[in-house]
Amino acid sequence: MSNAKSGAGGQAWAIVIFFTLFMVTMTFNLIVYPACAADTMQLYGITQAGLTTLSSVTSVVGLFAGFIFGPILDKKGSRNTILIGLLIGAILFYMRAFVGSYVLAIILTFLASFFVGVCQIAASKVLATWFTPETVSVAYSFQAAGAGFGSAGAFAIGAALGLKGSLLLVAAAYTVLLIYWLIAGKEGPIKAQGAGAPPEGAKSTGVWKSKTLWLMSVAAACAVGSTLLINSYCINAFVGKGMDPKQAAGIGTVLNLSLLVGGYLGTFLMSVIKRYNVVTLICFIGGAIGYLLGWFSPLGAMTWVWLVVGGLFMGGTVGLTNGRTALIPLTGEFPPEAIGSAGGALEAIKGVITFVFPIVIANIFATNFNAIFITFGVLCVIGFLTGGVFVPELGPKGKLQQKAN
Repeated sequence: MSNAKSGAGGQAWAIVIFFTLFMVTMTFNLIVYPACAADTMQLYGITQAGLTTLSSVTSVVGLFAGFIFGPILDKKGSRNTILIGLLIGAILFYMRAFVGSYVLAIILTFLASFFVGVCQIAASKVLATWFTPETVSVAYSFQAAGAGFGSAGAFAIGAALGLKGSLLLVAAAYTVLLIYWLIAGKEGPIKAQGAGAPPEGAKSTGVWKSKTLWLMSVAAACAVGSTLLINSYCINAFVGKGMDPKQAAGIGTVLNLSLLVGGYLGTFLMSVIKRYNVVTLICFIGGAIGYLLGWFSPLGAMTWVWLVVGGLFMGGTVGLTNGRTALIPLTGEFPPEAIGSAGGALEAIKGVITFVFPIVIANIFATNFNAIFITFGVLCVIGFLTGGVFVPELGPKGKLQQKAN
């Protein structure tokens, strides 16, 4: 079978590696402020609520970047759009590393994350041109699992380099990605599949009218938002419960290493079960059980065991919920040519939810950590309902994909 048809060639995996490294860098940037919480609050003179707001700025970027970059990717293609976004973003990230103003930090974080965010929006569109519907979910889950590297790295590297060193590392990493894409980045030879061509001019409107896309956006927001919620509070929560501060810091690293491995666990389960909805149910429910038992059980060895179990399952939810965008045209709700706009719409919807939610939670619950973990459980329930029950099956064993083949 040819590489163009199987999507398994070396160049295809070079593209996966690019988006994986982007996920590593993006998530590192997302977590770097909570990971360097003491340095951040001291430098900018802010409280926990201010830290939560600063940490959530990257999430709201998806709203604006989704609206703007989605249609541009469909019309102009990914090659130059990603190059320009990475170039401007890298410059702004270097500027951010040298400011001491909280307001300027928010503005530069927002602008820089906005421009590099084109990579996140483009991922589903680009990967769908390198991998067939049978293999694109594995490719997307593989790159989405890079988020675990970024999360774990933020806590480990943040402690070693401090805030300024970590911020400079983010800027340098995006410079490397710019060079990588300049050398190897382009779309592949595979044309995405759909269930038929909607009327002319219905591409963009079809995206926003897609019930499946809205449900998957909510599920993706629950996957990202619930993970960010626990990452933001886990250290202070366990210190408040009586754990030694050094051990509590270790909790953050262990959780994110578990999320990392869990990303590949989700990929493995998908390769075996081949049904998105079933694997999504397993991961959300398993993650909820693990984290909740880890928190509500007495402190001890089982605390760590349950948290690892929870992280392993939660790690798969991001790829499972975000990785289906390129397959939604199988439903006939919008054409394959609108995948870029669909990816932008998903990021926009997800961005609003994941930005507003942590801020609301921080102001409502403050240090009521029981309520924080219960809220996490509620998000998992919403996630598996919207991403595993109310949407059609788009996996290789689903009727829609089998019909398309």
